[in-house]
Amino acid sequence: MIQKTLQKIILLSLSMLLSGTLVLAQESIIMGTVISDEDGLGLPGVTVLVKGTTTGTATDIDGKYQIKASPTDVLIFSFIGYDQQEITVGNQTQVNVTLGVDMTQLGEVVVMGYGEQNRRDLTGSVVSVKSEELAQTTPVGVLDGMKGRMAGVSITSNGGPGEPSDIKIRGTSTLNGGTGPLYVVDGQQLDNIENLNPNDIASIEVLKDGASAAIYGSKSANGVILVTTKKGASGVTKIDASYVRSYSSLATKIPVSNTRQARIYELARVGNNAINPGPPADSLSAMFNQDFDYQELITRVGVRDQVGLSLSGGKDDANFYWNTGFLNQDGIVDNSGFQRINTTLNVNFNVAKRLKIGTRVNASYLERNGLNEGSIFGQLATHFPYLPTQDADGTYVPQTSSQQNVVAETIFTVRRSRDYVGQIFSYGEIDIIPSLKFKSTLGVNFELGRNNDFDPTVVQPLGSPPAGSEITTLNYSLQQENYLSYKKSFGDHNVTAVAGVQFQQWQYEYSRFRSVNFNNDIIRTFNNVAELDAANTRTTATSHALVSQFGRVTYDYKGKYLFGGTIRRDGSSRFGSANQYGVFPGVSVGWRLSDESFWDPLSGAVSEFKLRAGISQNGNERIGNFDSRTLYSPGFLYNGLNGIAITQLGNENLSWETTQQSYVGADFGFLDGRINASFDYYEKLTSDLLYPTPLPEETGFSSISNNIGQIKNIGIEFTISGDVIKKPNFQWFSSFNIATNTNEVVELAEENGQIIRGDFIIREGGSIGDMWGYTALGVFPYNESNAFDDNGNQLTPIFDEQGGFLSYQQNGQAYTGNVNQLKVQNRVLLGGDVMWKDWNGDFNIDPNADRTVIGNGLPKFFGGLYNEFIFKGIKLSMMIDYNFGNDIYRSYDETRNQRLVRTVIPGPDRVEEAWYQPGDIAKYPSLNASGSSRNSLGPNSYWVSQADFIKLRSLRLDYSLPTSMMDKVSFLSNVSFYASGNNLLTWTNYEGYNAELGSRGNALQPGLDNLRYPLYREYILGVNVKF
Repeated sequence: MIQKTLQKIILLSLSMLLSGTLVLAQESIIMGTVISDEDGLGLPGVTVLVKGTTTGTATDIDGKYQIKASPTDVLIFSFIGYDQQEITVGNQTQVNVTLGVDMTQLGEVVVMGYGEQNRRDLTGSVVSVKSEELAQTTPVGVLDGMKGRMAGVSITSNGGPGEPSDIKIRGTSTLNGGTGPLYVVDGQQLDNIENLNPNDIASIEVLKDGASAAIYGSKSANGVILVTTKKGASGVTKIDASYVRSYSSLATKIPVSNTRQARIYELARVGNNAINPGPPADSLSAMFNQDFDYQELITRVGVRDQVGLSLSGGKDDANFYWNTGFLNQDGIVDNSGFQRINTTLNVNFNVAKRLKIGTRVNASYLERNGLNEGSIFGQLATHFPYLPTQDADGTYVPQTSSQQNVVAETIFTVRRSRDYVGQIFSYGEIDIIPSLKFKSTLGVNFELGRNNDFDPTVVQPLGSPPAGSEITTLNYSLQQENYLSYKKSFGDHNVTAVAGVQFQQWQYEYSRFRSVNFNNDIIRTFNNVAELDAANTRTTATSHALVSQFGRVTYDYKGKYLFGGTIRRDGSSRFGSANQYGVFPGVSVGWRLSDESFWDPLSGAVSEFKLRAGISQNGNERIGNFDSRTLYSPGFLYNGLNGIAITQLGNENLSWETTQQSYVGADFGFLDGRINASFDYYEKLTSDLLYPTPLPEETGFSSISNNIGQIKNIGIEFTISGDVIKKPNFQWFSSFNIATNTNEVVELAEENGQIIRGDFIIREGGSIGDMWGYTALGVFPYNESNAFDDNGNQLTPIFDEQGGFLSYQQNGQAYTGNVNQLKVQNRVLLGGDVMWKDWNGDFNIDPNADRTVIGNGLPKFFGGLYNEFIFKGIKLSMMIDYNFGNDIYRSYDETRNQRLVRTVIPGPDRVEEAWYQPGDIAKYPSLNASGSSRNSLGPNSYWVSQADFIKLRSLRLDYSLPTSMMDKVSFLSNVSFYASGNNLLTWTNYEGYNAELGSRGNALQPGLDNLRYPLYREYILGVNVKF
């Protein structure tokens, strides 16, 4: 009986235990949110899986999920680029998860030529700028948003509204104007991207090294910029609207003389007493009681309005992106401005299981109202400040003091350009097998330009009629390519390959009409001219073609040992048959040491370490379309009959300009990728430089194109970036980069081994950008101060109490040796004259022996510093860039300060710091015009200035309305506001308008300042609404 009772008790206990177990094992709904530890925001698309089963789900757009699971189940949370987490459910009904970034898995994908590659596996030097970074400065042009962000990439502005910036990648490697890189927009190769709206861009990759760029062959010597535009994504249609309003003001003025200084100059110029000039003969004259600030008279507050509206969306088999933008910018100088209207449509379709097609269409209109900068700013600097610009009745004075009216020149001169740009790029891609694809593309680029100049009567010399011109350009190009791409993994071995062909053709049409004799100012078309200027009226048409074959192979083993090889063969119509084809190879290798077992002890501190190296040969064919050929042109008369004549001598031996590049680099990652750094050292040797060399006058031709020499560039680049602070409610990201470049002209086949271009002389052993001139050591206080011993050491004159000369001393001792005097043009220099440096010691200053390098227009080092602070919904970002080690030649100061003529007034420092009487210790020589020839040798060191600057490029504050507020408005997904400023502060000692001086494509004269559009500060307000 007892035994049966115990059995019942045991069975009852087991039954209760099993019942409890079944209750505990019963599934329930588990909910939660998955966020990123980077920004604390929800992560959409995270996979949530019950371990050991196929039960799973994914988080929604806000990072929320729900799944059925029992208390004993383990949930696996995984997402690309983040650490995987496993969590046991237990008695929880809500499981919230924070995923940390897995830097070893993240592998940012970057666009390369004809494909993509994981950044972690790159063996070249490639830098990227994302759309968010580009937008930080609210740029007008794409390049404006890239300044200071990339080591080794120098971007400098060229002034006025709509003016494109200069860009140089790893130095200047050519003597021609083609110093800029190749642009590739979604695969379409373009010469510029001025028409692009920065808001259309998703990312920009810059291929700095030759091996990465070699697949673009003859267009890659100056680097390649790959632009990827925005595309739609699956989901509901999204609408993005934005508006920007900005106000700009003049940031700096150039020093100009006032009326008092003008009076001093007028007296001193003719040798009268300028120290105590006394009142003018007519002290009530308006001439001496007016002091106009012409810089104030021609400037204003500039206003920019910018509107954008985009729509994007799609389904699994199709997507679209359409953006239309309007920009209108009134410059800070009257009558200057820029307007751009463009629309971009991107559509992509999966028309079949293995077939994709897509197209990008861009239509743009650009209008620039420019200025006759040389006339306006040059005369502004030399205009007498008391001369009026208007008569009493408001009529503008046509000419004063033999100079044009600066204000009238600004307001009434027409320099208007209009560009109509249309681009279409289409592709079709077939998956032949999973690892092999075939892609065919077709691109068309159309550009119609119209430039109108008009100089009305008021800005013409007295008695001259109005003049004007009209230039029309019609350029269109065709690009077609077909290529195969292969990608396959064999265990730990990964291989990719690309092979294809490309055909490109360009057509250029040009026409110009000019007349210096319009009938009046009212009708400005060419049916109102008395006669055409036949010598400057012409039409031309040219063409150019390029046919290419290209290929690339990459290989890696376990992502540890990396290899890349590229080759391209280009055939160009610009060269003769003997040199029509060029081959451009590139090879690169990499080794990720951090994946080796011996690195494990260091991995806690240095989580990523990769070495890179490469070598390549890149090309340049940027010369005239027919420079290799002898050309005949019509329009020549023979005995009264119209005929043709030779107008260009050809050179059938003309060959490709080639650049051999080599580099070594290293990539570092610290603290599990929280901090990243890279270092590069490169050498570039450009051979067979293309340049027009002069011919003897008896040939009847000025020059012929030749391959004439070599240029070397050597540089170092360093970048470091990372998260200084990374908390859920506060993040601080910082990035710093610096680059150096040394340029050397290794060889020149020119006569005397030099090229003279104005104030710049290019010589073997020197550098591009060398400024050659005389060196000014000071001003002789007395006539007797011009005294030197035989070794060129200056002697000290001794005077009695009445000022009479007694003798010379040297080092405090009486001097009895030979006394030598400096001469210019065989004339002895006197007190008040410049003491020029006598380099050859013959005491005669002459241009052949006493000119040397007095400056250089290329920077020694440059870079940028970016900081971004985020606190909840507020973001503060700041971009600083800097430039050191280059010089600017103030050509405008040389012009106004050395002419000493009645119609030109020098600058204020030239007047205030001039020599006026014996004994003066002066910076500048006498203003007396009688001695100007001795003191106006040029160029000279007086007008060379250091161009070092540090610039607060942009400062921006963003605020986004909180999600809780957005949830209450169903049709809005985000609303953000921002206030920012550009060019707020510049630390520089440069006296001119802007130390940041672009060369406008002139490779041989960097740093030449003839005065151009001034620097302006811009204050910006913007709003962005997403639906």
